[in-house]
Amino acid sequence: GMLGAVTAALAVLLAAAMAADPPFWPHYPTRNVTLLDGTWDFGLTMNIPDAIALRATDAQFTTTMAVPGAFDVLPPGILGPRGTAFYRRSIEISPNTPAALYFAACGFYCKVFVDGTALGDHRAGGYQPFWIDVPASSSRTRELIVIADNRFNSTTAPTTTGGDFYFYSGITRNVLLHELPFAVTMRQVEVFPVDVDRGLVDVRILFTTPVSGVVEIDLTWPGGQKSSVQGAAVKGVVSLYSVSVPNPQPWTFESPNLTVLTVSVTGDAIAVRFGLRIVAADKTDGRFTLNGKVVKLHGVNRHTMWPDTGSAVDLAQMQQDVALLKELNANFVRGAHYPQDQRFLDLLDEAGIGVWEETLGPGVSLKDLQSPYFLEYQVQAVNEMISASINHPCVLMHGFYNEGPSNQKEACPGYNVSAAAIRARMGTPQLRLVTYASDHSTSDACLDVVDVVSFNSYPAWYDHPGDLTQPAKFWKMASDWAHQHYPKKPFFISETGAGGVYEWDNTTDPRWSQKYQAEVVGADATVAISNSNISGITVWQFSDIKANDDSTRQCGQCAYAPHPPSLAVPWNCSYIDVSCGRPGGENHKGMVDFWRRKKQAFDVLKQIYSGGMQPL
Repeated sequence: GMLGAVTAALAVLLAAAMAADPPFWPHYPTRNVTLLDGTWDFGLTMNIPDAIALRATDAQFTTTMAVPGAFDVLPPGILGPRGTAFYRRSIEISPNTPAALYFAACGFYCKVFVDGTALGDHRAGGYQPFWIDVPASSSRTRELIVIADNRFNSTTAPTTTGGDFYFYSGITRNVLLHELPFAVTMRQVEVFPVDVDRGLVDVRILFTTPVSGVVEIDLTWPGGQKSSVQGAAVKGVVSLYSVSVPNPQPWTFESPNLTVLTVSVTGDAIAVRFGLRIVAADKTDGRFTLNGKVVKLHGVNRHTMWPDTGSAVDLAQMQQDVALLKELNANFVRGAHYPQDQRFLDLLDEAGIGVWEETLGPGVSLKDLQSPYFLEYQVQAVNEMISASINHPCVLMHGFYNEGPSNQKEACPGYNVSAAAIRARMGTPQLRLVTYASDHSTSDACLDVVDVVSFNSYPAWYDHPGDLTQPAKFWKMASDWAHQHYPKKPFFISETGAGGVYEWDNTTDPRWSQKYQAEVVGADATVAISNSNISGITVWQFSDIKANDDSTRQCGQCAYAPHPPSLAVPWNCSYIDVSCGRPGGENHKGMVDFWRRKKQAFDVLKQIYSGGMQPL
């Protein structure tokens, strides 16, 4: 009776939930896509000598773990474990149907087994998505096991070279299961704006197999307009040129218009969301342009990190961060120092905030850049980042090798490997500009490889501490130099700022006080906004973060006032030792603290970014 009807209704709802759209674009209207987020079996083993050699039968499970989730979330100043984690859950796949698993992020080194068979591993970094093909089986219920090893190791994780932030780990972003029963399966659809005013785009369709010959393709637009075209497939790629977008509206910071194109081939369909925009350097003075108009980029660097979720930041936290970016009057954010979560990029597409997305890579050495093994996985990382983010209008620049050895000429070929790998995917006109953040200022030797010259420097903080005249002097000198030597390239301040301890909010301005931080940040932002040779600035940084293993070890925790055990509520330091470089095991250069409480610098930056003093 009634109960049976309710149970049946629930079963229908559950089936609908299972086959719902993924939590980010693109969508797959005709595919059975299952979100594998939830509670998985879990185990952690220390001191395994060789993670690569592990078999499914070596996995040991003692507890459960949330996916997505970082398995090593601990308070600032406390080290998390570095070992080998095991994850397990059962998955359902229609019998005799091939499938593919999509891991949005798994780190550092991950190896995937289905029904005991190793299907692939991933060594190119724990921040960008990868696919694992799953062969068909007569069984419906299958066993999925994932190994996630989070030790720094140049063989298992060559691109994870370290950096000034805590490396959380595990299956930290969504996992999706795609059933693929089609005669021909698309891997992805890429849209390249060619003419914003006329609404013309090039479309590339990539297949999972090297299809060749004529392919029948259906294109569907939001208003229901449909067209059928014949595409010539060459080695698994079809290129369509100058496709017309109905009722074209440009994507701008003020009006971030988005369009959805659905591409169908032999029953498979992919719906991609994109925006019409073109980025370039102004032909006369090299300033950054969006849709042919000179714009000043102004914002912050942001790490994907919260105290209670680590790097597995949830959607509500991302939405809170985007709301704070809007309140800050930011129109740009640098995704430091790794590829971004697709859900965050979707929010930026909708908010009209641009982004610099880069591969993982602070700590890259000259030895790495001369190692074929490192470069192989670095190029894989570049391609995985681009494949995931190709259709986001918000991504305006791609970068790599934060603060690498670009002062050495011998490093430049290794820099060019990444720059060329990015440009090979960018189409014409070039979809995004290529850059890297250099801390070598005017002694950088590799700037020929970039489209945008970007410098990291901390005047009045690391250089000439206490001298508040330094930001104006240094950034004028640096931008004059760049304008003289690279007149056709935009100049960008990729990092600058100062540390400020949230609890230190007194009226005087010693080093580490909120007030001194606000004074330095104000001086940096003022010169960036008022100087027409500077195309943009991202202050370091959006929020305070947990520091890396070395700093965590050296500095330890501050003396916390009594607090609830939960990291979801703010903890306050009653005493902090600022003689250690990362006091309390945190980088304190945030405009907000780790829990997103605003410091004085937030309001100073918000005022300067409000456009009141912005010359073009």
